[in-house]
Amino acid sequence: MIEVELQQVEQRIQQILAAGAPEINEVGAYIFNGSGKRIRPALFLLAAYSRSNSLQPYLDAAAALELMHTASLLHDDVIDQSSTRRGKDTVHEKWDNKISVLTGDYLLSRAFKVLVGYRDWGLMDIIVDIVQNMTEGEMEQAFADIDTPNLEESYISWIGKKSASFFSGCCRAGSYISGTDKEQQELWAEYGYNLGIAFQLIDDLLDYTGHGSQTGKPNYGDLRNRIITLPLIRTINRAHENDSLCRLLRDDGASESQITAVAQTVLESDGPEYTYRMAREYTGRASSVVDGFRSTNENIKEVLQNLCRDILDRKS
Repeated sequence: MIEVELQQVEQRIQQILAAGAPEINEVGAYIFNGSGKRIRPALFLLAAYSRSNSLQPYLDAAAALELMHTASLLHDDVIDQSSTRRGKDTVHEKWDNKISVLTGDYLLSRAFKVLVGYRDWGLMDIIVDIVQNMTEGEMEQAFADIDTPNLEESYISWIGKKSASFFSGCCRAGSYISGTDKEQQELWAEYGYNLGIAFQLIDDLLDYTGHGSQTGKPNYGDLRNRIITLPLIRTINRAHENDSLCRLLRDDGASESQITAVAQTVLESDGPEYTYRMAREYTGRASSVVDGFRSTNENIKEVLQNLCRDILDRKS
């Protein structure tokens, strides 16, 4: 339903990059090669579509949201020292950390410049909340380890502030900018939050069960970087007597073979199955919210329901 508009969002992104220096163009051309899912601008446009026959006024905002997301990936890759993303070298690998961070900063600044152009403080308030929540979630997760109390609840809080907050904010912003009432904005935000939790759960599951050729990044990357995710948390919680596992996870100097052994322990536990069940629970919640959308046409509702199923089935 929004295929043409998403193509126009890509064009807007290219125009924004073209306005920058040649160095920005070089790095930007490397990053934006059409391989991203663009789910965040898609959610924004679907929410805006519910009350508008024309999405043209909102394409710049959709492009800005994708710039924000890409900026966060550039920063994440430096923090995690990830070597590949979407099947190719990360920016900090191809160039260096400085280029990756500065490019992320540039994309974020251009995104805010575009959004300020709407002269809408309500919209800006939603966007600033997205950035604040993402940063808080990243900080909380960065300080966590396997000894953090209530680890599973903390994990849901982290991803709620990171991925789910972004999904929720995109839905809320689209609903807001198209003029729906507060009640409907809250429902859209709730849909996005639950969808975002499920999306991140599947993402974390694929780090263990996915194939690099499909995910575009090597397996066990989170484990190598000591990023605590639900498949591992479930394994730890169900194996209290496995002191050797916990000792290994506390060891920053663990070898590759030891990392692989931990991953195998996770795969042999019910951690992956439990993570998938949780994702299915959250997509179920998102699906239920759709029934409350009053001003959304049936075609949009069908797309939103399909998104819930697609997230559970995704391999990349």
